[in-house]
Amino acid sequence: MSEKRLRRAEDGTVVSGWGSELTELQQTFIERVKAEGIYSAARIARELNYKSYYRDKANEGTAFHRTLMEMSTASEKKLEYTKGMNLDTLGHIRDAAFEAGDFKMAMEAIKIINDMKGHKAPVKVHQTKIDVKATIDLTASVDEDNGFIDVDYSEDGD
Repeated sequence: MSEKRLRRAEDGTVVSGWGSELTELQQTFIERVKAEGIYSAARIARELNYKSYYRDKANEGTAFHRTLMEMSTASEKKLEYTKGMNLDTLGHIRDAAFEAGDFKMAMEAIKIINDMKGHKAPVKVHQTKIDVKATIDLTASVDEDNGFIDVDYSEDGD
């Protein structure tokens, strides 16, 4: 029983006992996620009947949690690299379009670059202002027959 006892290092990493190494199911899961992508993890867990997947991935410091976080970080870096490459390519398209005098294509590339960087200006701003003024007479008797509250509307703001 003492073999199962969990021990953590000062940084929270599990160093011995339960969670210090991947189980066979976790290893199979990790291999499939590496092959199919991190965004397929929930589906893979269902297919493998990995019922404790959500608990295990939330258990910080375990071998499973560390492996998933490494894979997630690698996936994010790859996505950022791809986004950077796309921006670089769009910059070349923009420059080539300007040199060729194709200003429509250049403007389209600029628009896409701005969208990707989050510099999208609003197309139209429409501000609406509604003022509601109401008076409720709490001293009036309740007329249970009609069940309506009389609300008066006036254009002049009185």
